[in-house]
Amino acid sequence: MGGQMAFAQQDSLRTQNVEEVVVVAFGTQKREAIVGSVATVDKKTIESQQATSVLSALQGTVAGVNVISTGGMPGDNPSIYIRGISSINASTQPLIIVDGSPYGGNINSIPQDQVESMSVLKDASATALYGSRAANGVIIITTKKGRTNQKPRVSITSLAGVSTNAVPFHEVMGSEDFMRYTWQALRNNEIVNGGKSAAEAAQFATNNLITRLGYNPYNVNNPIDANGNVVNGATLLWDTDWEKELINNAAFKQEHRFSLTGGSENTTYFVGADYLDMYGNVKTSKFERIGFRGNVESKVNNWLKVGLNTSFTSSSQNYPTQSGSSYQSAIQWIYTMPSIYPLHMRDENGNLILDNFGNPQYDYGNNASSGRRVNAQREILNNENAVGALYNYKIRYNRYDVFTNGFAEVSFTDYLKLRSQGSFQLYTYDSYDYDHYLYGNAASVGGRVSQGRDLAKTINWTNSLTFDKSFGEHNVNAQAIFELMDYRYDALSAQGTGYLPEVFVLNGSTLPEGVGGYINQERLVGYLGRAAYNYGRKYFVEGSVRTDGSTRFSPETRWGTFFSVGGAWVVSQENFFQNNVMNYLKLKSSYGELGNNATTSYFPYLAVYNTGWNNLDQTGIILGGARDYFLTWEKTASFNAGAEMGFFNNRITADVDYFNKESIDLIYAKPLPGSTGNTSITTNVGALRNYGWEVNLNTLNVDTEKFSWRSNLNVTFEKNEITELTQESFINGTKRWEVGRSLFDFFLVEWAGVDPQTGMGTWYYDKENADGTVTREVTSNYNLANVESSKRYLGSSLPKFRGGFTNNFRIANFEINSLFNFAFGSYVYDSSYAALMSGFASIGRQQHVDVKNAWQQPGDITDVPMNIVSNNQNASTSSRFLFENDYIRLKALTIGYNVNRDLIDVMGLSNMKIFLQGDNLWTWQSHKGIDPEQGISGTTDSRSYNLKTVSLGVNVGF
Repeated sequence: MGGQMAFAQQDSLRTQNVEEVVVVAFGTQKREAIVGSVATVDKKTIESQQATSVLSALQGTVAGVNVISTGGMPGDNPSIYIRGISSINASTQPLIIVDGSPYGGNINSIPQDQVESMSVLKDASATALYGSRAANGVIIITTKKGRTNQKPRVSITSLAGVSTNAVPFHEVMGSEDFMRYTWQALRNNEIVNGGKSAAEAAQFATNNLITRLGYNPYNVNNPIDANGNVVNGATLLWDTDWEKELINNAAFKQEHRFSLTGGSENTTYFVGADYLDMYGNVKTSKFERIGFRGNVESKVNNWLKVGLNTSFTSSSQNYPTQSGSSYQSAIQWIYTMPSIYPLHMRDENGNLILDNFGNPQYDYGNNASSGRRVNAQREILNNENAVGALYNYKIRYNRYDVFTNGFAEVSFTDYLKLRSQGSFQLYTYDSYDYDHYLYGNAASVGGRVSQGRDLAKTINWTNSLTFDKSFGEHNVNAQAIFELMDYRYDALSAQGTGYLPEVFVLNGSTLPEGVGGYINQERLVGYLGRAAYNYGRKYFVEGSVRTDGSTRFSPETRWGTFFSVGGAWVVSQENFFQNNVMNYLKLKSSYGELGNNATTSYFPYLAVYNTGWNNLDQTGIILGGARDYFLTWEKTASFNAGAEMGFFNNRITADVDYFNKESIDLIYAKPLPGSTGNTSITTNVGALRNYGWEVNLNTLNVDTEKFSWRSNLNVTFEKNEITELTQESFINGTKRWEVGRSLFDFFLVEWAGVDPQTGMGTWYYDKENADGTVTREVTSNYNLANVESSKRYLGSSLPKFRGGFTNNFRIANFEINSLFNFAFGSYVYDSSYAALMSGFASIGRQQHVDVKNAWQQPGDITDVPMNIVSNNQNASTSSRFLFENDYIRLKALTIGYNVNRDLIDVMGLSNMKIFLQGDNLWTWQSHKGIDPEQGISGTTDSRSYNLKTVSLGVNVGF
């Protein structure tokens, strides 16, 4: 426990035993019998990372799985893509199964310490039994259980640590530089657009700098002289470090875990508790969780086995804005607000303005009515203060998750059994938002409280009849399964304005603003069968068929049938396979068709009406969106072919898989002319293809009594292609989607650099000549280049390859385990950097230190255009801000020491380990200033950065 790591990917680790049992769909299989692609991650790997969401442990550990962390907010779940994105508008996230039942809550409700293993089902042969929900892959989470004939064992782990940003922010200007270069930009504008001489423009900039900025951080009226330098005697009255004010560089973390396991001859049990308290890198951000779990199984007699798994988790997030362009967003604020603007209100002389209690007041830049000439009104992010928002606003998310899963298994004979399993989950999500009555965006209405309380109830019932028998060398396994799922989502929301001081509840509103609520309900029925046969553990064949009915579709299209077939040949079992190098070889292949019913609406085939369009006292309704009554399942055809190999008595093992996933009849919002009354209709149209290679290599490098060293390397090569669209092409943000290209190919205006004579930006465009030929030319007119015919495909946000590299060392009583993850070949469009490189086009906005390299005079050769306070398009969307996004990251490092047996025996313990854990300790990246783990689209969104966390812990058992 706590600080141990095994092979990152156990799906090809056959060094010890090919008889290993793996959790798969609706049961288990011996590894050698698996004809598809299944990866497993064990508890030691999971516990080696400090993950508030257990799914984060998949990053860099499983080939073919792309895990993208969402930032520095503890408790947020990563986005997970298994073998690419199989849909455009429908869900692209995998199905989560917990202890055999679909999981409908938030995955951060499951403490990592309570998880025994995770299986990732990647191809159709592995996932087809889940049919309509398996197009994006399946992740099976198995929680811990006790063992028979085991005395009670208690394990306690406690750890504490601190977190900070994993990588530095973009470097922005300090107050002195900001003032001097703003002066320069004002001067340049007067020369270029005002017709003034250099001397006249310089004096104009000196005289008008403070007026334009609205604030003066210096103790003199005109702090910058006509040469662009700080005048003698001028000193800063304040120099606000917004990063220091907003970012927590020592975010505290503590976690405490308890478990009790054991079992008698017929009954096993596991009881676990976990408490986590962790702060994020944006100040006041916090995640707190307490979880309890009890699992018990009992063999009642020789034909009946029963079990019950139950858990309760309560969590709370204090959630200041973590991304986006809103004024409250901490990262957006740091990249927009320069340090010349004060944290607290100042008078004309720069002195603090205190409230009636003698306390400083946050400056919201909206005090024009005060009559002050300076230090009252700013043009940017007016009526907000991001630091004030952290402490004056309240944004809280509370979650309560009850999950109960029980089964009864009847064995009719030693080869025929019936298992009935039911699960019930009640997930409560309570969101709360308070905006201050006196400051910020709701001050004009006296403050606002918005609250929502959503209940998600999931009932799942599965009956499976299993036949498993051998006839000599012939081995047959077959299953017949019936599954029923009922999901109900009950949402309630309310909002009110007009609040008195220190009143934060809805009932304190003097003006109720709105109330809302709705119910979404979904049912799914499935009938499925699987049959597997192998001869002599040498030749394996398997097939499955599933028919699903979903209430998301009309009665005419409700039912879908999905299937898979697969086979494997253990070549090394053949008599002719005898050599001293390769001792194990298994070839496998599978094909299947899966479904996706995860529409954005629960009733997309219905024509609905919207209320609230009243005319005076007459009730008014309007027709909702356009509908396709015959909307039906997305379908994904998945092919997999691979080989599993062992060399030198399995000192080296390797897996290689080729996969090809083709999704057709995409559930897609087809564009419509606005004149029809709707801009889109959800229908089945379009097709996608994801294909590539996965390579997984395990090595036992050294294995002695005192020292051992194991390694794992996994690499994924993945490509995406649009194979069908409703039209030839269309622009989607920074991409153009067209047949033959990828969803992730950037399509941009091509930057041509800075004109050495004018200092302004230039771009490439296609010029049509009189003879009809087209030549590539350079223009300073961005609008001329910003047309589809002149744009170019310039890289992809999808890496050419990604993966992980794990090393596990044992040196006497020490264990050292490390995990690196990496990605190469992708590009990122850094809109944060673009905004910081505007060259003062909008006065008062923060700038990157790179604007110091701006063009100064004719003949200068530089990549940075002139600094000038005027409307221009130098920072407009183009390849100027498209960067390679290669990175290598030390994702996890654990150093553990197992205390000597003679010492722990004296203390009455069975084991004791002291360990040091670190996450995201080191990052190399080709483009600095952003966290390299950006969204799949490859565009930044001012989101908080991933955390670098170092913790010290101890684990004791008795």
